[in-house]
Amino acid sequence: MTDQHDPVDTWLERDVRPLMPREGTLERIRHKARRRKRAQVLMAAAGCAVVVAGVATAPQLTAALRSAPAAVPARTSHSAGVEKVPGVAAPSVSGPSVPQTEHARRLAERTHLSAGKVANDPVPRNFRPTSVTFAGTGTESVVGAVIGQAGPPCATRYCTSLAQTPDYGSTWSGLSAPLTLGPQSVTGVSQVRFANLHDGWAFGPGLWETTNGGWPWHKESTYGMRVTDLEAAGHTALAVFASCAGTGSDYASSCTSFRLYTSGAGQTAWMPVAVPASFQAMTSPVPSAVSLVISGGTTGYLLTPSGQVLSGPVGGGAWTLAGQAPCSPGPAQADGSPASAQLAAGADLLLACDAGHQVTLHSSADGKTWKTVAVLPVTGQPTSLGVNSTGQVVLATTADLYYSADAGRQWRTASVAGSPAGGFSYVGMTNATQGVALPANASLGEIFVTADGGRTWKASAVRGQ
Repeated sequence: MTDQHDPVDTWLERDVRPLMPREGTLERIRHKARRRKRAQVLMAAAGCAVVVAGVATAPQLTAALRSAPAAVPARTSHSAGVEKVPGVAAPSVSGPSVPQTEHARRLAERTHLSAGKVANDPVPRNFRPTSVTFAGTGTESVVGAVIGQAGPPCATRYCTSLAQTPDYGSTWSGLSAPLTLGPQSVTGVSQVRFANLHDGWAFGPGLWETTNGGWPWHKESTYGMRVTDLEAAGHTALAVFASCAGTGSDYASSCTSFRLYTSGAGQTAWMPVAVPASFQAMTSPVPSAVSLVISGGTTGYLLTPSGQVLSGPVGGGAWTLAGQAPCSPGPAQADGSPASAQLAAGADLLLACDAGHQVTLHSSADGKTWKTVAVLPVTGQPTSLGVNSTGQVVLATTADLYYSADAGRQWRTASVAGSPAGGFSYVGMTNATQGVALPANASLGEIFVTADGGRTWKASAVRGQ
């Protein structure tokens, strides 16, 4: 019978003869220990002085906070004094972080975008959504994610947060977010796009990417510019890199130069898209915006500051000048989208031109020739246009939502339960029946969803169950 005794056990059972330290080692250890003890005593005394000073000033701070008027949420705001040096992270301006144990727990969970039952990771408290994206095409496979700021408290010193829903807003859970600040930072983010359940990008003004549905997120170079728009299809993303002078949350304002870049999922480098020489740097004498859309997952369109339309293949290849649009994009809104013209891609391109208290809707099959579809009286200013391949169209304004079931020819005002003051900043259709709208007031902590092609809408609070 063979010996079953493990040779490793035999080695471990042998007597161990400790090695003696070099001469003088023990004396050096005692000397360092005495120096460390003296330093700890000095630090403790200094800490007591700081605590005493804090107690003396705390009542004054409390009284000032109680007497200060409540802040009124605004679509655009400045965060002065945050991150003066590009690329250097600043401390969170949203309040204290949660204990380190909570930080470690959330990082360890590494939650991912999922079409099944979401993880138990809770939605961060005081979540304020600024962008929403949905991946999938069918009722049972549409998975959404929203990005925004949360807290206090926050799971990390950065309060940028993500939440996900597998059932179009009925339930929510937390999702791993990039470890960065919001749009007040040069590397911060305020917008999100997922091409599928794995490949996603967070941007505005910085740029981060995940290929695992939420963890990890990798920071990517923007070459000193700001990312004001990004769209993705398959495993390819197109992005607009801009040179802008706006500050804080207005990162996409005062932009006068734009470039179009492309990258694939999992790639760290972004390469310029081959466009006609005169459009390599799309400059504008006055601050402007641009609009980027993808049609059918294969063809991209870019509305330039001059109102000209470029088009080209998403998967790679040269872009060309398609034609002149009926209107120009105008200045940027808070999320970087144009204020004067909203471009959307369904079976055809649709372009909503703001004419003051009314919107003129145009359509085109190729961006070259355009025809007027309808003139729609609206309340407020148009902010966003959404369309799907089956002809449902929705329009958001600073007051209402409007819908059309026949590719934009006839319009009606949608029924919105609990319509928010300030209207909506974004609206989009995922399929023939489902759509999502984002209130302009992020502090409401909710999105709006429709299940009947845009006729009726109801709020979905972005919070855990």
